[in-house]
Amino acid sequence: MPTRRQLLTRLAGYSVAPGLSLRLGRPRSSQAAPQEQRQVTLCADIQPLVQLIENTPRERCFERIAEELRRGLPYRDFLAALYLAGIRNVNPQPPGFKFHCVFVIHAAHQMSLDAPAADRLMPLFWALDNFKISQEQDANQGDFQLRPVTGKLPSTTLAWREFRAAMSDWDAPRADRAIVSLVRNASAHEIISGLWEYGARDYRNIGHKAIFVTNTWRTLQTIGWHHAEPALRSLVLGLLDYGQAEKVNGFAFEDQTYRSNLQLAKTVSDQMVADRTGSATDPGPAQALLASLRDHDNAVAVCQHLANELRSKRCTPQQAWDAIHLTAGELMMRQPGIFGIHTVTSSSALRYAYDTARERQTQSLLLLQAAGWMCQFRQFMAGQQAGLNDTAIDQIEAAEIDETEPQSCQRIFAQIGQDPLLAATQAMSYAARHPLARDFKRRGRNLIFRKATDAHDYKYAVSIFEDYHRVSPSWRPHILATATYHLRGSSLPDSPLMNRARKIIDSI
Repeated sequence: MPTRRQLLTRLAGYSVAPGLSLRLGRPRSSQAAPQEQRQVTLCADIQPLVQLIENTPRERCFERIAEELRRGLPYRDFLAALYLAGIRNVNPQPPGFKFHCVFVIHAAHQMSLDAPAADRLMPLFWALDNFKISQEQDANQGDFQLRPVTGKLPSTTLAWREFRAAMSDWDAPRADRAIVSLVRNASAHEIISGLWEYGARDYRNIGHKAIFVTNTWRTLQTIGWHHAEPALRSLVLGLLDYGQAEKVNGFAFEDQTYRSNLQLAKTVSDQMVADRTGSATDPGPAQALLASLRDHDNAVAVCQHLANELRSKRCTPQQAWDAIHLTAGELMMRQPGIFGIHTVTSSSALRYAYDTARERQTQSLLLLQAAGWMCQFRQFMAGQQAGLNDTAIDQIEAAEIDETEPQSCQRIFAQIGQDPLLAATQAMSYAARHPLARDFKRRGRNLIFRKATDAHDYKYAVSIFEDYHRVSPSWRPHILATATYHLRGSSLPDSPLMNRARKIIDSI
């Protein structure tokens, strides 16, 4: 029987951390206190723009932001305001659902960087509308507001000890005070080095905690570390969702691989080969690990086996990551949909953390946890009504295509949404002929600008295109094949919202 908290989460889409501000059933308009007293104050240079986004009705937001852009609003400020509006207005528990208005900001920015000049603002306009939807949902589901921190902050010398103790105890108010002390006294790299582990420790939100840490770091790298305090307070609250005991998506906290992998990481870190070349010439170890991740139900045993292979140097970290990315893509092919999407986006987030982390033991933990999560995803997905089909990614054969690059891409995207497996086999052949996949990625992004209806359209595309270059060259056709299971197909209708955005952007 579900707990009361589980029922609330399912029905309302939120959960509550002790000591944090969540007012059930009270619309913002009923609050007598001034807005500044109810919400955390942001940096003076960005707060007016955030308030403009917060207070402008959804149907007027595009036009109002266009006016600001005509007056010279910088892209970076637009991006920062979108991000911070979500941070202080939308509950990060659970980290998912309506909180995707925050998660999508990094993906929207990445898509903007790769867009033609005329399309560069399209992802941010989509994200703006998405925030207004999430803001309304949050107001109807408790009206979360990130308030100023309360209580005495731990000293600089005790902040890390206090933070780790609070995270171990799943104590949100205590962790909130500790992270504020750290932001005000420690360096950015010191803080993120201490946070990678917490993003990787708990799979239960289908990987969103790792996504949260990675996207927070990457977004702050763009908008500026001076916005870190509210962002990291929201992050820590999200990382503490569900506590230790609650069973979600098939697992309680203690059912997972984190505890055992913490110990394994200590034994692997000193002996693990540092391999950041992105190329493993021998596919054998990756195929062997792929088979283990596909077939074995004991995630702890699979991680132990991987640790043994790494220690003995029969498998390199790059070969292990090849297998993990292939497993994520295969699970997407075996059960297309929301869970398959997150096998890809969560493993991509863990890979970014691995590539960025400075401590070898943290890298070892991230790699082992990525393997453990793929086992946990597979077990959970197998128990869903849709089940798992028998697709094996390393057994797919490329289809013959004779056209030039633009013509072959046109044919592939016409099949997406109609015949995903055919599109996948054609994408494999395309990648073998065009290893950089430039036209494929360009066309995929263009269709998202025109046809996206969900934050995952952006998140998945950014993850799969980054993973394409992370795996060894011999596996890249297989990764591109998996992309066809969630990219937008050319047969889908254009979004009326984005048609409207296009007209407004063209008028700026």
